[in-house]
Amino acid sequence: MKRAGGFTLIEMAVALFIIVLVLGSILVPLTTQVEQRQVSDTQKTLEEIKEALAGFAIANGYLPCPDKTTAAGAGTANDGIEDVTAATGLCVATSEGNVPWVTIGGVGTSDVWGNRFRYQVTAAFSQRAPAAGGTFSLSSVGTIRICSTTGCGANYTTDAVAVIISLGKNGLGAISAATGLANPAPTSADENQNVSGPSQFMSRTITPAGSAAEFDDIVVWLPKSVLFNRMVAAGKLP
Repeated sequence: MKRAGGFTLIEMAVALFIIVLVLGSILVPLTTQVEQRQVSDTQKTLEEIKEALAGFAIANGYLPCPDKTTAAGAGTANDGIEDVTAATGLCVATSEGNVPWVTIGGVGTSDVWGNRFRYQVTAAFSQRAPAAGGTFSLSSVGTIRICSTTGCGANYTTDAVAVIISLGKNGLGAISAATGLANPAPTSADENQNVSGPSQFMSRTITPAGSAAEFDDIVVWLPKSVLFNRMVAAGKLP
């Protein structure tokens, strides 16, 4: 008798296995490309925020205060508007919070993962009248350190005037744009550094999720020299 035509179960299993291998080889590179695009888009937005901050300083003579993330003090948390105490000319409670996207013209509402950008500013560069000393001058000093290695054994700079951070794909420690609530805290020391601040922040190579040294934060800072050059060129300093 002749064997009936068609595939046997073994042949079908082999064919399915080959299809899975082919699809896997296609999907993995696609996933990597998507993640790389997300990082690239976030870096671009961070640079746009930095430019908006410099433009704000040129127009006003000082950098904006952060948008606060908690209910403490005057103002509304997580609304994109800088929180400053009018009676003192100083930022409300702290110089760290969200990027005040409304105050700087709608730039940087959230990163591609739906979380707010963090923002830290040197107090001397965000104060304004009637604060003692008024606005910053060429003698003002940036106090923000951007570390390139764990423990800050090496630094990119020690006198940045502002830092802007996306807390990455995992979003640990970030404020969710959808809920206005804080995501779970980071588990790695370097990511925790970017949440706790207040004067040292980490910028280094991305490390895969799940590792003890997990790190996917993206960090951009505004050097004092860059801000001064922009202000001098615009005739706002000295």
